[in-house]
Amino acid sequence: MAGLTKEQRAEREAAKLATDTAQSNPAPQETQETQETQETQELTLLIMVRDESEFPGGPLSADVHPDEVDNWLALGWQLEG
Repeated sequence: MAGLTKEQRAEREAAKLATDTAQSNPAPQETQETQETQETQELTLLIMVRDESEFPGGPLSADVHPDEVDNWLALGWQLEG
């Protein structure tokens, strides 16, 4: 490493350390990314509508998570279709 400054040596060592760390733990990161992708693909939002808005200019349709449908039905929303 002749001709390198202390800063350049530190940068190279940090880059090497980061590379070594990334190579030693690739599986957990890939697994987490894969799980997030699968969850995103499996998530299907339901469209709910209402005839009159709750307040002026309020929404008349909404994309609702399936776990929240019962809560929205209790507030006067209906499933589209």
